[in-house]
Amino acid sequence: MKLIRSLILCNIFPIMVACNTVNSVVPVPNGRPGSPGFQQVVTNGWLNYKANVTDVHEDIVNGDQKRVQVSVFSNQSSAQSFSYRFEWLTTGGMHVDSIGDSWQTQRIMPQETIILNSIAPNSTASTWRLQLSDTNLPLSQ
Repeated sequence: MKLIRSLILCNIFPIMVACNTVNSVVPVPNGRPGSPGFQQVVTNGWLNYKANVTDVHEDIVNGDQKRVQVSVFSNQSSAQSFSYRFEWLTTGGMHVDSIGDSWQTQRIMPQETIILNSIAPNSTASTWRLQLSDTNLPLSQ
């Protein structure tokens, strides 16, 4: 009985933990020529197939606010849902409060690329972090 319980815990627990992890994307300043300019930290491989970041662009709007545009591709054969949020940070790494801090739910169709956008809440926000989370929503939403 202990052996069965141990096998169940050893096989189910890692699956449960993996479902609750967050994949992150951060910019890479002054990257090598030909490098993507961003780094993905993938802790949930399944989520990476549902929502894989393929491209990142940054520019300045309103004179002094950074804007980021992230392309996300789904390698799935059916519609998927995931959640995301952008976090903005100062040059010292301090969190800057913004509306984009809350989790947003996004639906993505098979083999589709979508664009996620965010604008820094103010000029002190100099860098960003995108977090992606697995979301299981009914297909009707």
